[in-house]
Amino acid sequence: MRLTFRLFSLAVIAASGCASRGNVDLLEARLREYEDRLRSLNAQVDRTDSELTAARRLNETLKQKVVQSASHEATIDLSELHFQVVGLKINSLLTGGFNRDGQPGDDQVTLVFAAINQREQPVQLPGQVECELLDPSQSAEQKRLGLWTFDAAKTRVAWQKTLGSFGYRFELPWQSPPTNSDLELHVRFQSQHGDRFEASAPIRIALSKPTLGADQPMP
Repeated sequence: MRLTFRLFSLAVIAASGCASRGNVDLLEARLREYEDRLRSLNAQVDRTDSELTAARRLNETLKQKVVQSASHEATIDLSELHFQVVGLKINSLLTGGFNRDGQPGDDQVTLVFAAINQREQPVQLPGQVECELLDPSQSAEQKRLGLWTFDAAKTRVAWQKTLGSFGYRFELPWQSPPTNSDLELHVRFQSQHGDRFEASAPIRIALSKPTLGADQPMP
């Protein structure tokens, strides 16, 4: 669509007899400026949508609490954090393959992530976690290497402070030993209020020597 608009604009200038190199350069510069403004506006819309979603969750929470309070069964609690969360963020520096037994090659994946608010600050949100490890080089039937699930109790104790930042930390031992170094890790989080969030990240792991040899052709 943008390319079509560029060509159309250039054609108009050429038809009017003003298609000098200077005019074309000026037009392209203005088009780039408009595209930059459009990207900035799109980013603002995305942020506004996230804030609107969070505000709607807060509104629903307050409505439920008001109804409960009217029946004298509960009171409004503004300390609940689920309405603040807009997504998940995987800590790429602390997530990846890990060698636990000292033998050559990694034998598990260490995952560190957090639910985040609009300012990308970590939020300790009660809920359930599902982690899936995939090998994108394999067929659809064979690409899943592992699936780990953690209930709310295990998720709560997994919250910790690591290198100055808070987040959930999970150890994911191999369920099916990988044969490739480049893998994909997917995380799904469901809060106790039913909100769902997802995140994914590529990871690189170290293979054991037997696995490396298995991928190499015979001399």
